[in-house]
Amino acid sequence: MNDTVDGLKQYVNDLQRDNEGLIQTLKCVSVSVEALGKKVNMLENGLAMKADKTHVQQINEQSEIIKKINGSKSLGMDSKVSISLDGKVTLESIVEQKTNAIKVSVNDIKGVKTKEDSQNG
Repeated sequence: MNDTVDGLKQYVNDLQRDNEGLIQTLKCVSVSVEALGKKVNMLENGLAMKADKTHVQQINEQSEIIKKINGSKSLGMDSKVSISLDGKVTLESIVEQKTNAIKVSVNDIKGVKTKEDSQNG
């Protein structure tokens, strides 16, 4: 009977040691999970900050384009603008091509004065 009691005591002691080991392991896992949670928060904040930074850069680029557009000089209808395509093309020839394509002459467009109108009038 003493052997049985001693065996049970030993078994209980082993279980208590195992339990303490499990408690220590659980504490280590808890600390690791907490550290991972902090890293995740830090990464999320960094990602949000990067997204904000990218958004601000895009807005800045758009505002620069708008500034350039607003700062550019407008062209009058009698201005000739050279555009380098297959050769030298003037605004006048581009308008002529477009109006021919839609079967309208430049004279049909209200407010447009041609060279002939300027010379005659």
